Amino acid sequence: MTKALVLGGGLSGLAAAYTLTKNEISSLLLERDETLGGLASSYLIDGSYVPKTYHHVMYGDAATLKIIRDLNLEKDLYWRKLKVGFYSKNKFYDFSSSISILKFKPISMWGRVKFGLLVLRARRKSNWQELDGVNVEDYCLKTTGKEAYKLINYIVQAKFAEPSNNVSAAWLMSRFGHESKSVSDQFGYLKGGIEQIIQGLAVRCAKKGTIKTNAKVTRINVKRGKVDKVEYEENGQIKEVEPNIVISTLPVPVLLKVAEDLPDEYRRSLENIRYKASLCAAVGLSRRVSPFYWLNVMDLDRHPFVGVFEHGHLNTELKYPSVMFVVKYLNSTDSFWQKPDQEIIEEFLSHLNEVFDCDVKEHLLWWRLHRAEYSTPLFTPNYSKFMPETKSPVEGLYVGGISQTYPRDRYMGTALQTGMAVAEKVLAEYRT
Repeated sequence: MTKALVLGGGLSGLAAAYTLTKNEISSLLLERDETLGGLASSYLIDGSYVPKTYHHVMYGDAATLKIIRDLNLEKDLYWRKLKVGFYSKNKFYDFSSSISILKFKPISMWGRVKFGLLVLRARRKSNWQELDGVNVEDYCLKTTGKEAYKLINYIVQAKFAEPSNNVSAAWLMSRFGHESKSVSDQFGYLKGGIEQIIQGLAVRCAKKGTIKTNAKVTRINVKRGKVDKVEYEENGQIKEVEPNIVISTLPVPVLLKVAEDLPDEYRRSLENIRYKASLCAAVGLSRRVSPFYWLNVMDLDRHPFVGVFEHGHLNTELKYPSVMFVVKYLNSTDSFWQKPDQEIIEEFLSHLNEVFDCDVKEHLLWWRLHRAEYSTPLFTPNYSKFMPETKSPVEGLYVGGISQTYPRDRYMGTALQTGMAVAEKVLAEYRT
């Protein structure tokens, strides 16, 4: 009998399986894709790993730094001071320091001051749960005024493709708190790429457990309030296991599909959780194009993407002069999501030409497009009321993953932390 079954091989699932393994509990991890890592996975291009989406280690990201130490990767970690900017109405604006914020012309001087004060307020606290029931629009118009709100509203819409009154102010302030520290200090990266973390965790997990990729969970059978068995598809065959413990790091909508017999009240609560999709194009280039590592594109009604990351500024080991990540958040029901990959890439390249005033396509070496249907939960006001507890009301079923990062943003550290937390909860109960 399998003692522990971990569903999902992203950062949360790997961190959960690793924590169990480290404590002498073997696990079986099932991942539906052919590679591990989820949003943190990589392409293998010309013998080198290139991330599928933009990733960096945030300043003060304790969970990621702990995993890096555990995997003996500290020698490969380095930090770089990089430029962050905004692009608005054909102009670039540096946004890498307090002084540069004060020079940010798209909003008035008073708006810049109020925005800066809001960020400073966010950095003084680590927990903004008190704003759970307050939406961004109400909070920011009251505390910062209309001018600063212009920038804040852009940040929210770029991330969630959603009006600011449908997003919790607790998320916004938590994000400003942790993210602004990296912007004003440094971004971290690993020689060999983020894939080192994925492979390192996988190797540790495999010492006392099993990892299966291309293994899609099809059903979690619940009987009399307890997990009875789990079915999954592997190589066209349906297989089943009867675990004592199931840790799901699946997106909540996927969990709801495969676990049909959840208690009604629990199901209704989880159905409140919506996700946003993302498109991330990785393009290999024969030259660097942007002076910024991270460029926020403010003209949402003009350009089809919200962010551009010139990865070559961060990754010093690229085989190419640069790799650029071009990002868009949206709903998976949107018409843009339905477009073929080639059409999306062509549209992205056309608009990159306009932003950077050069023929980006002329320097194009290769491209890939990553689609993430469940990129991030939408952190609505009062999200904490239906955020899943680590221990579900079904005996033997535990929940981890990015649905539990709130009010913190979804990034590497919070994904890893939720995986470790759910495994520690299992260990605490398993040992009593």
